[in-house]
Amino acid sequence: EGGNAVPTPMLPTRDSGGGLGKDLHRAGVADFAEADAAAAELSSAAAAHVAKLAAPAAADVAAGEGPTKVTVEDAGPLLALKVNGAKPYMQVSKQHMGKLRALYCRHSLGGAPLPPDGTPDHAAFAAAVFAVLARYESLGGAGYQAALGESAFDVLKRRLGVGCEAFASPLNCRYGRFCSAFPDVDRPFGSLGSFFDFAPERGSFEMNPPFVPEVLLAAAAHAEKLLAAAETAGDRLSFAVVVPAWREVPMWGALEGSAFRRGEALIITAAAHGFCDGAQHCRPPSERHRVSSYDTGVFFLQTTNGARRWPVTEDIRKELTAGMAAAVGSAQTVGDLEKRYRGAGKSGPSAGGGGGSAGGVDGAAAAAAITGGGGGKETNEGGAKSKLAEKRSG
Repeated sequence: EGGNAVPTPMLPTRDSGGGLGKDLHRAGVADFAEADAAAAELSSAAAAHVAKLAAPAAADVAAGEGPTKVTVEDAGPLLALKVNGAKPYMQVSKQHMGKLRALYCRHSLGGAPLPPDGTPDHAAFAAAVFAVLARYESLGGAGYQAALGESAFDVLKRRLGVGCEAFASPLNCRYGRFCSAFPDVDRPFGSLGSFFDFAPERGSFEMNPPFVPEVLLAAAAHAEKLLAAAETAGDRLSFAVVVPAWREVPMWGALEGSAFRRGEALIITAAAHGFCDGAQHCRPPSERHRVSSYDTGVFFLQTTNGARRWPVTEDIRKELTAGMAAAVGSAQTVGDLEKRYRGAGKSGPSAGGGGGSAGGVDGAAAAAAITGGGGGKETNEGGAKSKLAEKRSG
C-alpha cells in the first residue's frame, strides 16, 4: 500500500471454486468458515484495488496520452524488458525470446517475419512479451508451470499423435497450439483459451494440470465429459494425462474409475524422472531440467475409435518412461537441487513436479522445435486444423 508499491497485473478478484479457502485450510487454518472468510476478504480488497489501478489508465487514454513503450535490453544470457525504460523489468532468456517471436509471428502476423525494431508491429510484439512475463511472474508458484521434457513430448507426438496441450502457457508450451489460463495475454502466442471452455470433438491431447487437487479433479471431469460426447458421436479422442501419484485425492479415483481408461496408470518414481523447470524461460540451458518432487502417474483416456487409432502399447509406455527420465537434470534429488540454489544465492527450484504445462524448447532450434498444434472442433489427428473454443487452461 506504500508509495513505492508496484501493482501486479493479476489480482484474485474472486475465489473460483473455493480453492483459496481450501488452500488456507490445508496450510493450517482449522476452521473452514474462517478460511473462506479470509479468501472472500482478499477477493473484495483485490477487486477494489483493480478498480483503483484502472482509473488512472482510463484517464490517460481519455487525455490522449500515447501508449507506453517497452524496451528490450541485452543483459548477458538474458534480455531485460522495461516499460519506458524504468523498473520493474522482466527477464527472459534469448532462446525463449526466439520461441516467443516464432509463436507471435505464426499466430499474430499470419506467418510473416517480425518487422524491425522501431516499427509499430515490433513495438506490439515487445509489449505482448512483457505482458506475458509480468502475468506469470505475478502468478508465482513456478512449480505450477513445470513441464514435461522435450523427449517425453516427442514420444507423445510421434506415437500417439499428440499435437495440442490442455494446460500450458506461451513460456512452457511445446506445441504450437495449447490451452492456457490467460487468453488476454496468451492468445497472441497461440493460446486457445481455458481448457475448461475448450470443446474438441476429436484429436489427441496432452493434459498436465497444475498440481492443485481442485484443478486436477475439475480437469479429469471435463476430459470425461468430452470423451463421453466423442464416444457417442463415434469420434477419435485421446488424452495422455500426467498427474502426481496422489492416490488419496479425488482426482486419482476419478481417473482410475474413468470409463475410457486404457490399461493401468503408468507410475514413474520421483527419482526416475524430471520436468522442465517452471522458470525455464529465465534459466540457463544447464538448469532447465529438474528432478521430480513426486511420483508421477500417466493415464491414457481414449474413446473406442481413439484407442483404435492410437493404441497404447507396452513399447509406448517404455518409450515415455525413458523420455521422462531424460529430464532429470544434473541434481539427482530435490534436496540436492535445493542445496545448489541456496549455495548459489538463487531463488529455489519450483516446488511441483509438473503441472500446468508442456515442455519448452532450447537453443537455436527454438522456432523449429515448436511443432504444429491441434485442438478445437476439428483436428488432423491432433494436428493443425482447429476451431477455437479458448492458464492455465483454467
